[in-house]
Amino acid sequence: TARSYGSRLLGKIKGQRELTVDDNVLRLLALRQRQLLQALNARGHAAMDSIQVATPQDKSWREGKLPEALNKARAHPQWSSLNPHSKLNQGERQEQVEALAQQL
Repeated sequence: TARSYGSRLLGKIKGQRELTVDDNVLRLLALRQRQLLQALNARGHAAMDSIQVATPQDKSWREGKLPEALNKARAHPQWSSLNPHSKLNQGERQEQVEALAQQL
């Protein structure tokens, strides 16, 4: 806990800001990502038309708890590739990415 708050405090002193994403935004992104993957898998390699994405009907992502992998990722901002010194090769991060990919 001290490391987490210490790094946040140091970030504030350096002028950095920490951004978080609401649960509903994560839900929408997950649903849209799944729809995009389905559309791309069904698309031919020479397709010229735009991809049409309908309103997601999946209730499991619209309601209920978010996957544990997302909660763990929120606790580790250093895992984000948006950070200049991200730690993308950590074993625990890879495990959570794989777990989330299975749920998607």
